[in-house]
Amino acid sequence: MESDLWKGFVRSEKGAFSRMYDLHVDSLFSYGCKLCSDSEMVKDSIQDVFIDLYEHRNQLSVPNNIKFYLFKALKRTLFRRLKKERKFGSINERNDLSFQTDYSIEKETINVEIENYKKKLILHTLKTLTRKQQEILYLKFTMGFDYQEISQILGIDNNSVRKQVYRAIKRLRESQLIKELKTIVLFKLFGARVAIS
Repeated sequence: MESDLWKGFVRSEKGAFSRMYDLHVDSLFSYGCKLCSDSEMVKDSIQDVFIDLYEHRNQLSVPNNIKFYLFKALKRTLFRRLKKERKFGSINERNDLSFQTDYSIEKETINVEIENYKKKLILHTLKTLTRKQQEILYLKFTMGFDYQEISQILGIDNNSVRKQVYRAIKRLRESQLIKELKTIVLFKLFGARVAIS
């Protein structure tokens, strides 16, 4: 159980810290790279988060959701690093940590050409959403955070998160590109079945 691992880390049990790091580093790096294009800065920020945890482990209680705790800490750390780098310019967390979409689509076995076209259509459609909507959808549907956790990570109102999810999904459903995608897939599937029969 992850909470037991956290307690073991707090008690300085051998291997607990490295296991916790290994458990979360990939998802933290994936999220960090969507906020900041500098992958080295993301790596350094993740290291900072875990170093800070280790140095203050004796004062830590078990978070209700460890992944949420780490995501929030990473976003805060990235913002501090960006702010330090831009000494002579103002910086705003909401504007300077702009979420970048890089959704991957699972490959289907029907046709490579269809898959590539589907990917282009969906990526293009997702990019019609605001950066904030893209980030919220990523946190909600890829990382599994609830509305309250997302509102805390992003520093916006809980109801605002819900509205953004609703608007983003509605916009995707109404997108002409998504309608076109459905038509193409149905056409290709029908064509494949005719060819087989």
